[in-house]
Amino acid sequence: MIGNSIGAADDLRLAVAIKKGDQQSLGLLYDKYAPALSGIISRIVNEEILAEKILNLTFVKAWNDVAAFNSCSSSLFSWLIKIVRQTAFEELTLQQEQNPQRSNLVYDAHKKSAFDLVYYKGLTYNEAATVLHLTVAEVKASIKMIMDSMKENIVV
Repeated sequence: MIGNSIGAADDLRLAVAIKKGDQQSLGLLYDKYAPALSGIISRIVNEEILAEKILNLTFVKAWNDVAAFNSCSSSLFSWLIKIVRQTAFEELTLQQEQNPQRSNLVYDAHKKSAFDLVYYKGLTYNEAATVLHLTVAEVKASIKMIMDSMKENIVV
């Protein structure tokens, strides 16, 4: 078990302790990163119960997949962000398949452009394409068209 000081330099020791099965270290990881991850989740979903489920699933996945964490390729927080986003979109996809009339997205995909999803909501091209039911090429073309129209409106 590592100490209560869990600064950025201690993330590697935290990950190692979790790899060894230290549940208390998982609690420290939760305490350190749950607020920030909750903020990310709230940008993706608008239901508190679903957001809580996603947060909990994220830490379960982190516990189960901690061996996949590679400190050379990303920080512990970046790794958790990747898990939380993947988990959120998996849950949204599952819920939308179960009840297509219900939308758990903060934004309504039919009213928002690919540009909004990518630049304001932080989605990747692939995620935006999934939400909008478009190809990645169509998402990129849509964003290019919007950016071109913005350039036309710039007064020099």
